[in-house]
Amino acid sequence: MYRHAVTVVALCTLAVWIIVLGGCSSEHSGTVRFSGNLEVTDADVGFKISGRVLERAVSEGDLVTAGQPVARLEDADIRQEVAMRKAELQAARAYLDELEAGSRPEVIAQAEAAVQRAAAWLKELQTGSRPQEIASAEAAVASAAADFERIRQDFERQRALFQKDVISEREFQTYQSSYDMAQARLREAEERLSLIREGPRTEQVEQARAALREAEARQREIRNGPRAETIEQAQARLQQAREALQLSETRLSYTTIVSPLTGVVLTDNIEAGEIVAPGTPVVTVGDLHHVWLRGYVAETDLGRIKVGQAVRVTADTHPDKVYRGRVTFIASEAEFTPRSVQTTKERVKLVYRIKVDIPNPDLELKPGMPADGEIDTAGAGQ
Repeated sequence: MYRHAVTVVALCTLAVWIIVLGGCSSEHSGTVRFSGNLEVTDADVGFKISGRVLERAVSEGDLVTAGQPVARLEDADIRQEVAMRKAELQAARAYLDELEAGSRPEVIAQAEAAVQRAAAWLKELQTGSRPQEIASAEAAVASAAADFERIRQDFERQRALFQKDVISEREFQTYQSSYDMAQARLREAEERLSLIREGPRTEQVEQARAALREAEARQREIRNGPRAETIEQAQARLQQAREALQLSETRLSYTTIVSPLTGVVLTDNIEAGEIVAPGTPVVTVGDLHHVWLRGYVAETDLGRIKVGQAVRVTADTHPDKVYRGRVTFIASEAEFTPRSVQTTKERVKLVYRIKVDIPNPDLELKPGMPADGEIDTAGAGQ
C-alpha cells in the first residue's frame, strides 16, 4: 500500500515538471510567428497635361518594362505648334545672321533705288500736271464721250424695239450692259481729267515727303550697318524662339506616358476617347516580382528579430508552398495592432511593424493577400 502511494506521488511530481518545462519551451520558443498582408511597390501613371486619350497600349494583367509607353494623348495640335515654333526659330536665326553679316551690296543698291523713286514721285507731285498729261486726259474724255453717244443712240433704238416686243429681253439686256459700261468709262475719264487739272492735293505731297524721309533713313541704316541694340534685340528674339520651341517639344513629350518600373499592370482606369485631367491615373503598375509582407510582432519578440533574418512565408492561396523572404525593416516605434490584422481584443496591444521582402518570380503572390511568416531565431543562417 505504501509502495503504491509513493509511486502515485512520483508520477504526479513528474507530470508537474513536464508541464512547467513545456510552458518554458513555448514562452522561449526559437520561432517567431506573425501575420500580415502582402504589398508591392506600385505607381499610378498619369499625364502631366490634359487632353483626349488617343490610345491605351496596355491592359490589366499585362507585363511592362520600365520606360515602355502605356498611353498616348491626341497630339495633332501640339505637333502643329512645334512646327510653327521651328519656323519662328529659323526666321529669328536668319535675321540675326543677316544683321551680323552686315548689308550686302545688292541690299544697298535696292535702298538707293528706293530713295530715287521716292524723290522722283515727290518732284512730280510738286511740279504739277504737265500739258501733255492734260491733253492726253482731254483726248480720253472725248473718245469716251463719242463711244457713249454712239452706244446711247443704239440703245435707244433697241429699247423702242423691245417695248414693241420685236426683240427678246435677253437681247435687250446685252444693249443695256453695253450702255452702262460706256457711261462708266466716260465718267471715269472725266474724273481723271478733273484731277489732273487740279493737280496733286496737299496730303499727297506730304505723304510723298514722308515716304522720301523713310527711304533715306533706311538707306543710312543699311550703309552704317545695324546698331548694337538692334543686334541685341535680335539675339533676345532668337533666345525666346529657342525657349518657345523647347516648351512646345516638352508639351509634345507629355502626350506619351511610360511605365516608371518593370512590373504588371494592376488596374487600367481610362479608356481611349476619354478626356483626362493632369495627374489622373490612367493605369497602376506594380512590381510583382518583389512583393513584401507587412507584419507585426509583439514587444517580447522584438529582441530576437534582426534585419537580414530569413523568413518562411505561407499564403492562404497557396497553403502547401513556402516562400523564402528576409527581414528588411524593423520599426523603431511601437503602434497599436492594425484592425485588419488582429481581433478586437488584441488591437489594444502594442506591436512593432516589420517588412519582409519576398522574391516572386512566378507572380503567384498578389498585393492584398493575407500571409503568415515564421522566423527561426534559433536556427543557423540568420
